Amino acid sequence: MKKMALVPVIFAAITSTILDIVAGFHTGWSSPILSKLLEDTSVPVTQDQASLIVSCFSIAAVVGPISMMLTVDRWGRKVTMILVAVTFLIAGVMLTFPQNYWWYYIGRLTCGFAAGNVVSVLPMYLAEIAEDRIRGGLSILITVMYNSGTVVAYSVGPWVSVSNLGAIGLVMPLVFLLLVPWMPETPYFYVMKGKPDLARRSLEFLRGTTDVAEEIERLKKSVEIDLQNTGTFKELLMDRANRKALLVILGILAAQQLSGISIILYYNTSIFNQVISNISSSTSVIITGVVQLIASLPVVYFADRIGRRPLVLGSMFFSVVFLAALSAYFHLQAIGNDVSTISWLPVTAMVGYLSAYAVGLGSMGLPILTELLPGNVKAYGIPVATTWSTIIGTVVSLVYPTVKIMYGNHTAFYSFTICVAVLIIPTFFYLPETKNKSLSEIQQMLRVRSTSEQKLEPVPTPECSRSNSIYCIAIGKN
Repeated sequence: MKKMALVPVIFAAITSTILDIVAGFHTGWSSPILSKLLEDTSVPVTQDQASLIVSCFSIAAVVGPISMMLTVDRWGRKVTMILVAVTFLIAGVMLTFPQNYWWYYIGRLTCGFAAGNVVSVLPMYLAEIAEDRIRGGLSILITVMYNSGTVVAYSVGPWVSVSNLGAIGLVMPLVFLLLVPWMPETPYFYVMKGKPDLARRSLEFLRGTTDVAEEIERLKKSVEIDLQNTGTFKELLMDRANRKALLVILGILAAQQLSGISIILYYNTSIFNQVISNISSSTSVIITGVVQLIASLPVVYFADRIGRRPLVLGSMFFSVVFLAALSAYFHLQAIGNDVSTISWLPVTAMVGYLSAYAVGLGSMGLPILTELLPGNVKAYGIPVATTWSTIIGTVVSLVYPTVKIMYGNHTAFYSFTICVAVLIIPTFFYLPETKNKSLSEIQQMLRVRSTSEQKLEPVPTPECSRSNSIYCIAIGKN
């Protein structure tokens, strides 16, 4: 396929992930704004109220993925994203024109609710519009755009007022709504709804060609297989292949949160101040955001060349190494040793950990989630997985301050190190490689594994209509 044919699908991917920029922006909003809330005399806010304003985002983010189940298969992925953009607009108005602290509560709850929907619907949309050869790269856009949003909040927030930063949060969903008329619904959804003509038109736009007959037929077969049994929450848990896929996903998402990423993001200022006293709080948050963004950019290129397994396992291994180094520094500091001679270590370890996390754990979790779950249970599996991740992250954030006070910072970071090290083991044995495989091949591969102990191999399809099919290449039919 000609390179120009990639332009439409890239346009759709970038347009949809503008919502992820908004989600990242609102995630980073609290770090530079927290102190300003306490100083703003026009809208008085106490310390306890400010803490609750920050927490409202995480609380509502738990509910967001659950609500997605009501719309994504009924009205479609595109309509769901439009509703999310409108919700972000409401949140932006509340944060830009607050009349009292209750406006901050409602605004943060609203944007947290919308962000919870974003992390659920975007991976599904991108997986369903992408060609097999670029699906991994497109999925990484979620991480890149999210990190871009946090960098905007971190970089601009320290220098503008609370209302002005809120106004920036209004602009981005407006841009999405202006572009959304040219963004197609996924052909998978149209086929699932029995609308083959609309599915063909969507696919013709995404591929930049009218020669989509073979892909439409493959898509119909894939949807037929997915919908042989109507997807239910019970099927997600009781079907052996679905259950194994879900457990693999939950393990990776648990490793994400138990690595301490939320602690690094929420408490980066105090951590940086502890290890290097002459760094400003505004500089520390910018460093955190920029490092994650830069580290995630190459993954767009390598996800479909190196593969998912090497990126995830390598990310987990180096996260353990850098977390262990950071833990050791805090331990030496806690027991009174002179750490001036290794003052370079904590900053190096922090940057190393953020880079390692962004390369695999932080970027591949959602793409793997959408690849492993079959289409008929995605509307249940994605909310379950994202809610699981949010709950673990919230618990870690709540427990960390107590552990730090009672047992020291080193104890918390040793715990993060051990958790990731332990989770490497099941990830190594059970995470399959999905690089360059179609979604139907991935499901066949998982079902072979669920019924036998053979090596993970895709089950050959009766027809060799895909030039890059592993089976077709093996038997020489292209």
